[in-house]
Amino acid sequence: MANEEIRKVDTGIIQRGKTYRFTVYLGYDVEGKQIRKTTTFVPPAGLTQRKADKLAKEEYVIFSNRCKGLYNLKENMRFSELVEEYFRLYAPNNLKPITAYNYEKHINYHFMEYFGNKKLKDITTASISHFFATHETMIKGEKKKLSPANAKRIYCILQSLFKFAVTQGCIKETPCKNVLLPKKNPLEEKKQMYITAEELPNFLNLFTAYSPLNTIILVLIYTGMRSGECLGLQWSDIDFEEHKIHIRHTLTDVRGVHFLTTPKTATSVRDLYMNDTLVELLKKHRIEQKKLQLSFGATFEHPEMVFTSATGNYKDRSCLNTSFKRFLRGTGFEYMTLHKLRHTNATLLLNNGVDLKIVSEHLGHSDIQITASTYTAVLDSTRKKTAELMEQILTEKTPNKHQIQDIV
Repeated sequence: MANEEIRKVDTGIIQRGKTYRFTVYLGYDVEGKQIRKTTTFVPPAGLTQRKADKLAKEEYVIFSNRCKGLYNLKENMRFSELVEEYFRLYAPNNLKPITAYNYEKHINYHFMEYFGNKKLKDITTASISHFFATHETMIKGEKKKLSPANAKRIYCILQSLFKFAVTQGCIKETPCKNVLLPKKNPLEEKKQMYITAEELPNFLNLFTAYSPLNTIILVLIYTGMRSGECLGLQWSDIDFEEHKIHIRHTLTDVRGVHFLTTPKTATSVRDLYMNDTLVELLKKHRIEQKKLQLSFGATFEHPEMVFTSATGNYKDRSCLNTSFKRFLRGTGFEYMTLHKLRHTNATLLLNNGVDLKIVSEHLGHSDIQITASTYTAVLDSTRKKTAELMEQILTEKTPNKHQIQDIV
């Protein structure tokens, strides 16, 4: 350490080896002695010198402001106390019950051990970056690093917590800015997210016989609705005359209790048109369900629901997913999930030239940009087809080389 070169980065910041040392000068005391406060900072591993310097300068500003008393005393609040305040004051009026439940579950599982006892003033951009660089989660009995998708998902929860902390005057700025998240390895094999048009006939052939499961799967792939929206359908939402499905509810499960709530976003409340195949499929299902109701009588709890359990209770999404995965074993479609049926519907529409805005409204996305970012690869493929089609059109309408020579 003694032989390591000392490097001046900026006013108040020097670097020795991997460690940055911050010094903040606060004037002089009554005896004329200079008052200064110091601390050290080590950036996450793997950063370039430029990025490490930038992060150090940001951390220095935070440290300097703290030393000068520019931050509210509430920054001494611990992370666990912030979480408690968040679920007491913010969540009840701003989050849906299922969202609040999932947030709480992820916070307890991922963040509490690492951040729970830390004071807010000690949680910095660097410490959050370090968390995402080192955090492991248990997957099928084996500890693994967070995938980029999972890291992004739980990072959004952390952002919401610290945004709440800022609005409540606990801290001046959120430490969630410029956090370094795991990036996807471009060499990793891409997982198939949807069924291709070529594979579709083989997939649909698996669901030709009537069963409640087969009906649900076909409704999902024909309409692209979310599984919760499908399980939240009531018979009053099905307009057989107008060939419409009115999506007004989603079925939610919080701690084993099922109830209907509003869909995910305001734009998720929408109408979807049914083709003749889907109309006949649902009519057949209604007949079979009425037979089931007669056998159970008054104990059939929810005759108003389109899809129920075998005894007439709300249909549990987890059980549905398990049944679906079990059904697909050995078929070549084991990669499929209920949500990938939605991806399949959207991809088929986009590949067949349906306008992006219409697809976005069809899916119930809150913003067309969500649709665009989700289906970037599909849109790129469609743009390529458009260019090829334009070339074909122009080639057919433009005289060929021999025709031009004849004209000359």
